Amino acid sequence: MAYTKLQFKPGIVRDVTRYSNDGGWFDSNRIRFRMGFPETIGGWAKFNPIAILGACRSLFNWTSLRGGNFIGAGTSLKFYVFEGIQANDVTPIRSSNNAVTFAATNGSNIITATDTSHGAVLNDFVTFSGVSTSPDGLGGQITAAVLNREYQIYEVVNANSYKFIATATANGSDTGNGGASSKASYQINT
Repeated sequence: MAYTKLQFKPGIVRDVTRYSNDGGWFDSNRIRFRMGFPETIGGWAKFNPIAILGACRSLFNWTSLRGGNFIGAGTSLKFYVFEGIQANDVTPIRSSNNAVTFAATNGSNIITATDTSHGAVLNDFVTFSGVSTSPDGLGGQITAAVLNREYQIYEVVNANSYKFIATATANGSDTGNGGASSKASYQINT
């Protein structure tokens, strides 16, 4: 039996059926064409070494007038803009309220924040600022440095209070309320 040389056309053609695409490729998986011949892609590279919060739901790529390449990534929890490999959290702020008070329980890292009509839902993000440590602050392990940062809401108690998990565990000295100048900035609802 004699061998016959087969000539395949490069590229994937889906405009016709697989039977009418004589000598061509109709379907593929993880290949590319190089010099007219198919070859495997050769692996994947991690795009961003920085972990982002939530599952990515949408991507949008654009180029600035100066030639900068940007990617907008909307996740189930936040919105990021990538410039190169740098991820910037640009999740919009929904509202900001003053005079937020805090309560801690000895031996627990769960903090209860009270803010009238906060409008937050489970898994929302809130950033605290202006919290003082003493004399009006909590006073023990839950310092201003612990509270003045972003937290994810762990539980919504009611329309006026919610709970979050702090990065430190409270002790018996944490009896204050965070001071009168404390402020909460709420990101859009997840």
